[in-house]
Amino acid sequence: MQNNPTVIKQEHKRSFGLDLVRAIAISLVLIAHFAYKFEHFGFWGVEMFFALSGYLIGQILWKSFSSNDDWSFKRIHNFWSRRWWRTLPNYYLFLFLMLIFHYWQHGVLPSLLRFSYYLWFGQNLLSGSPEFFGVSWSLCIEEWFYLSFPIVLFLISKINLSKRVSFSVTIFVFFVFSVIMRQYLINQGVSHPRGITLARLDAICFGVMVVFIFSGNVARNQLKKIFFALGLLLFFISFYLVYLSGLTYDEIKENQFVLTLTPLAFAFMLPFIENWPGLKLKFVNTAITNISLWSYSIYLSHIPVLFVCYEVFSFMRASSAGNLFSKILALGFTIIISAFIYKKFEVPLTKRRPKEVTNS
Repeated sequence: MQNNPTVIKQEHKRSFGLDLVRAIAISLVLIAHFAYKFEHFGFWGVEMFFALSGYLIGQILWKSFSSNDDWSFKRIHNFWSRRWWRTLPNYYLFLFLMLIFHYWQHGVLPSLLRFSYYLWFGQNLLSGSPEFFGVSWSLCIEEWFYLSFPIVLFLISKINLSKRVSFSVTIFVFFVFSVIMRQYLINQGVSHPRGITLARLDAICFGVMVVFIFSGNVARNQLKKIFFALGLLLFFISFYLVYLSGLTYDEIKENQFVLTLTPLAFAFMLPFIENWPGLKLKFVNTAITNISLWSYSIYLSHIPVLFVCYEVFSFMRASSAGNLFSKILALGFTIIISAFIYKKFEVPLTKRRPKEVTNS
């Protein structure tokens, strides 16, 4: 294998199964925020997103790391650049829109110091929830994982271990670190460690771990079925802990077992789901694919759209019919706005990211 880096062009084929997972995840988040009594649905939706993000990014990381002679800073920077062109433009767009929205709602702006944390995803690094732009907490976890995993992998790879050992040790480090951090925060009486960045990096890493496990297994089809069954079992255990044990939504956010089992369960199911074929109804397939494509913008936009509709139609929200109408209208506007942002903003900027660098 030659050492000179070259640029390759990859064709990405969409997976209906993974599109379906993404569509279900964003739907659960929407249900949670559009109907308060179902707010716990959002927990399952976001944890599903975490597992899916790790699974997709794990394929990129393992392929790049395993196929190159040297996991250099050049390749790490290439990985970061490709991720940032995909995720940061939309984040910063809505960060400033939410700043305007926050001022419109409350008549004040956050302090300059506090706002500066949002610029580098530091708003919930070690404590608390975001004061505004509430949905950004989950994006912080994802971005810090994208930033830190390649660095830790780089350091461990310099110990002269094999590539598989280096990758597995990195995964183990992230899992142990996250569990210890959560337990420390729980012992310190910190509420809701679920939303604290450094306590949840393992939620993304579980998806990476599953990719790594399947990368070296020849009996993949049979193993996918086993992992799917195991994932279902873990999900039902997590579901039991949440509902049959009577945990409140706040207790869910600080339960060590639930926070570990849930993203792990979803990650285990993804290899089997990935191969699911599309449905016979083409318009349903198209709808699922589109919701999946627009999901990032939907996630970022739905809260301000919802509350603007609440404000505009406040005169009719006293009645159940009027309240339902305002929510249906908000959902419609969310879909339309998200589709527009995806087509006119996300896609053009994503196309500007650098090509993936690998060895020839």
